[in-house]
Amino acid sequence: MTQDLPVAPLVPMPASVTDVLTVTAPRAPLIPLVLDSPHSGTDLPADFQPAVDPDMVRISADTHVDDIFSAAPDHGAPLLAALFPRSFLDPNRSLSDMDERMVAGPWPHPTRDSNTARRGMGLIWRKAWGETPMYDAPLTVAEAEARIRRYWLPYHDALRQLLDGAFAQYRRVWHINCHSMTDAGHAMSSDGPGTSRADICIGDMLGTSAGPEFTALLREILEGEGFRVAMNRPFKGAELTEAYANPAIGRHSVQFEINRRLYMDEETRDRSADYPAFKAAMTRMVGCVADYVKAEVS
Repeated sequence: MTQDLPVAPLVPMPASVTDVLTVTAPRAPLIPLVLDSPHSGTDLPADFQPAVDPDMVRISADTHVDDIFSAAPDHGAPLLAALFPRSFLDPNRSLSDMDERMVAGPWPHPTRDSNTARRGMGLIWRKAWGETPMYDAPLTVAEAEARIRRYWLPYHDALRQLLDGAFAQYRRVWHINCHSMTDAGHAMSSDGPGTSRADICIGDMLGTSAGPEFTALLREILEGEGFRVAMNRPFKGAELTEAYANPAIGRHSVQFEINRRLYMDEETRDRSADYPAFKAAMTRMVGCVADYVKAEVS
């Protein structure tokens, strides 16, 4: 018999910093536009005991993505970011994407047939990178449940409150779920090793998480900046794009993937010489989207 994990209580979300996440409140009048960066965290939690060194833990991080979009609050859009590594606990996975091989003994909660879990990239990552195991022993059920309560639930509560708050006020909300991707596909990715990737991938769950006008706007802005844009290849979106979207009632969400070669050295993870210009382009994009949102709700 399965049981549901208890849901953390809802709490007010002003501008705040905890050891789990940060929320940067708008520095201009609030508009119904929310940005979040669930994978930019690089702080290793005290209760994390991987069998690999910290650099391998952080190799999957969307390093610098939270900074790239740090001007969003200047346009009236709150910005949420996780501080913990995605390979420790991935907020962009469903609770049912738990890899049962991660725990000793039976997992007492519902799971589903998950491609990401099979690749070692489920709710809690089994692999650090490639075929390298993240741990030298399984977690206990209690350890995994505690991780979900302490990290996954607060992140989702924060995002839901930001989206629901904006929607309650304006009856519409637009959400950009911000990520980065390697320049080419790799052994753990769905598109396979060596696959060439565009500059930007916009995922709208194959047209079900955002209206076509919003995705067309993003494409137009990005192509105007000179970027090569792909739709839903190789990423169509995941939990954070799907869970809170419903374009039929005005809730639009996209997963926004940036090719890392545009702004960083993938080996050292340092910002490249192109970083300032790229960040400026993303700031202009957010400004254009903010203008669109304001026009839509005025």
